[in-house]
Amino acid sequence: MALFAHIAVFPPLGQVTVASPSRDPFNFTVVLESDKSLPEVPWEVSIWYDHGAYSGAKAASSWQALDLDLVHHTPAVLYDDSQKSGYRYTFSGNLQSPYTVEDKIYKGRRIPFTIRYRINSHSEWSWVFHNYGLQDGEFILQPPVDPNFLGATPFDIDEGWIARKTPSEAPDARLYSIESAHPIYVPENGNAGFERQVLGRVTQTCRYMALVRIWEPWLAPRHGGSHFRLEEPAILMSFLRSDGLHVVLFAINGIDEVLTQFRSTENGDIVVEARNDSGKDRKFRILAATSWNFEIANCAVMYEARKLVRESSAYQQAAAKFPQHVKTESVESDTVLVSQARGTQSPDGVQPQWLESWYDNLAYCTWNSLGQDLNAEKIMNGLDSLANNNINIATLIIDDNWQSLDGKQGETSQFNRGWKAFEANPLGFPEGLKTAVAKIRKAHPKIHDIAVWHALMGYWGGISPDGQLAKDYKTQWTHFRDGTPMAGKKLVIHPDDIHRLYDDFYRFLSDAGVTGVKTDVQFALDLLADTPDRQAFTNTYQSAWTQAHLRHLSGKAISCMSMIPQILCHSFLPTNFSRILLRNSDDFFPEVPTSHAWHVFANAHNALFVQHLNALPDWDMFQSSHPYSGFHAAARSLSGGPIYITDTPGEHDVELIHQMTALNPRGQTVILRPSGIGKTMGVYDKYDEKAVLKIGVYHGKSDVGSGMLGVFNIAESESRFILPITKFPGVNASTTDKPESAKRWIVRSHISKRITQPIQPTDPIRPDNLLQGRLPIRGYDVWSALPVDTFRLPWSPESTLDLSVIGLLGKFTGAAAIVDLYFNFNDVQEGTATASFSGSPLGHRLKIHIQLKALGVLGIWLSDAQSRSIDDMMVIIQSRAVPKHVVSLNLDNVPDGSSAGVLEIDVATAWKENELEHGWSNEVGVDVFLR
Repeated sequence: MALFAHIAVFPPLGQVTVASPSRDPFNFTVVLESDKSLPEVPWEVSIWYDHGAYSGAKAASSWQALDLDLVHHTPAVLYDDSQKSGYRYTFSGNLQSPYTVEDKIYKGRRIPFTIRYRINSHSEWSWVFHNYGLQDGEFILQPPVDPNFLGATPFDIDEGWIARKTPSEAPDARLYSIESAHPIYVPENGNAGFERQVLGRVTQTCRYMALVRIWEPWLAPRHGGSHFRLEEPAILMSFLRSDGLHVVLFAINGIDEVLTQFRSTENGDIVVEARNDSGKDRKFRILAATSWNFEIANCAVMYEARKLVRESSAYQQAAAKFPQHVKTESVESDTVLVSQARGTQSPDGVQPQWLESWYDNLAYCTWNSLGQDLNAEKIMNGLDSLANNNINIATLIIDDNWQSLDGKQGETSQFNRGWKAFEANPLGFPEGLKTAVAKIRKAHPKIHDIAVWHALMGYWGGISPDGQLAKDYKTQWTHFRDGTPMAGKKLVIHPDDIHRLYDDFYRFLSDAGVTGVKTDVQFALDLLADTPDRQAFTNTYQSAWTQAHLRHLSGKAISCMSMIPQILCHSFLPTNFSRILLRNSDDFFPEVPTSHAWHVFANAHNALFVQHLNALPDWDMFQSSHPYSGFHAAARSLSGGPIYITDTPGEHDVELIHQMTALNPRGQTVILRPSGIGKTMGVYDKYDEKAVLKIGVYHGKSDVGSGMLGVFNIAESESRFILPITKFPGVNASTTDKPESAKRWIVRSHISKRITQPIQPTDPIRPDNLLQGRLPIRGYDVWSALPVDTFRLPWSPESTLDLSVIGLLGKFTGAAAIVDLYFNFNDVQEGTATASFSGSPLGHRLKIHIQLKALGVLGIWLSDAQSRSIDDMMVIIQSRAVPKHVVSLNLDNVPDGSSAGVLEIDVATAWKENELEHGWSNEVGVDVFLR
């Protein structure tokens, strides 16, 4: 009979949950759902946990039961269960903290647990493992913070190392600089190879996460338990100890011609391996940080690494050669490149070049859609198909194989083809690149940017010995490492001439109407077999490319296949110039069904590192008409980076594209990109546990912004789960002694459109702080946590109004359309603009001003919507009252018994009917007056 029951539990089984340092009790909540084919019965639920581990007893573990009580305060249901006929029960109970004020020494606790349940007190217990295959869960109680929680080193370090405690720019983290006592061995003759030295071991390891090099150009996550083991080299690792302490290690690169990465021994020791290409005495060097919070420890090592790179001679020499007429101003949006243009007529010589359109435009890439056998006619057909379906892209990326190459497409391996000349290949583009670009712009005038693909060294096979480039520029034959796709000797541009080539090439592209580049195959720098070549090429090629795209293309560049430590640290850790787009993972493979969940999972974990780089993460293109299209679309919308589609002509999901995009006041299609970087909220969650992947991102200012949480089912079966509202970025709990320290939030589901009652997060967590979800196979949703503002109405002091601005409805990240927001109370002034829809004056009024980056249907949640009429309000856009029919009250999708609802304003229709013009701005201001 137990098979009729479904279980959702917080904290989740099969994962690690870390409780904050506290003497407060730890809450368990279980939601049990049973079909009505089973009569309503007095269910009983228990948490079965290791009491020996919990109490800290040294004796063998002894398991005990924590019986949960049936409660009426339940998690908010965010999925659509209107068609579900069944019973729903919530059980909750607290496990009292083992810590007391009398404790002199605090130790963390790692406690395994599982769940058992039965129909009544006379029945046998059923176990979730037997019925659902769910492994035991585990949670960690961090001890109350002891200022002496660490000794001189963050973990057990072997002899031969020197660890120094270093001031940390991240509060509440301890930072260590660790280097070997002796230099890395350098051969007197021949090429440098990797040398290894055992570092030591993180004791009490509960779980670990490592970002490893799955092959030269790409990073991906690897997870494990108490035994540390790596199959691939890693550059960033984090260990969760059983006392709740996070230990983060980062390999220093990009400063002294030493490539450093981590390995492991069979018995779980950490190994540092390094290759010294400098020919000078260099030491193994890493950074380590510890904190009770992973993000704080991660920040500590990244901030220190950035400082080391910027102070290094290698970076200083490269930066000194950057164009002096180009720099980045420190602005809040971080989206403006300021050119001090030579010969300009402006008094101060400054011309701003806004990059927001480059970041935010919906883009179309030709790679998966049109293939590698590319020509101008195919590109035009693909663009026509988009336009015929009213999909208005603003950026076009012309991918691989537009260039003039030797060999023959379809016959010669791409790894053996070389670049011949700047001009496009005459077979595919008989009238030349400039004419093709001009025709594209004439036929599709809404396209703002056109970018072209090329490899860092020209093409996959380098430079053609028979082409014009080999005649015009200095070249050399270079050996690429055996066992790699580019193995063997290839002709490439000599480092002495690479600056001139890039300057000439990007000037040619700019003259042809090209405004951006996607520069691929950058990992070729890591495939150079000979030490002298690595010395000569690595920094010089990076510097030449950076200077050229800044000088000629205003920084509109995509760095692809470049997740090698030498590039990530040297070029992207410093923040001297505007952010560029950085490919964040291996490719989107539309024909590989098992790749899609992993692709999103890997991107979300790689972002833990990339969030600290001077880049926006590019999660790669995807197809809108595909079994996993919604899965990818939701993830890309949360990423904080660009969105590219690569639809086959005629195969489009227009409605899905509309969920990612909106029209701005200038009529351009833009994505609703959050201001933060989307990343996993479960650092140590293993892929093979098939738990719900949680991707979180925060948008806006700290005091008025919104948290967004994408939930993705990566399992092969339906998933039911419970999450605390504090899982959202930016949503923090109050404590029992200061309940007023936390704001209240409503949470809205994009898929079901359900909205919770206002929730005030607390510590410890209560059942009414929890959110319940259910996802089918390939299921996904985006939940938005929106701050609630409470107003005491001056005309009725006993009354209060709660409201929350949702943003644009029908969008994955509708809150990201909000640029600015403020409230105030005003008295009515005479004039048409302040009259209500009914024509009667509004009297005292609350003014809500919302600045939007795009048009659409604006939603505002009102706690008293069901007692309101639209005659009680007025909406103004650019000093013009909107028509009454574009304003409505939606009273659906709120909890039973709630008086709340959503004020919906069709800003797009109002904009069109009032024939409004954008003027100088890309934004639209909406003023809402409530009586």
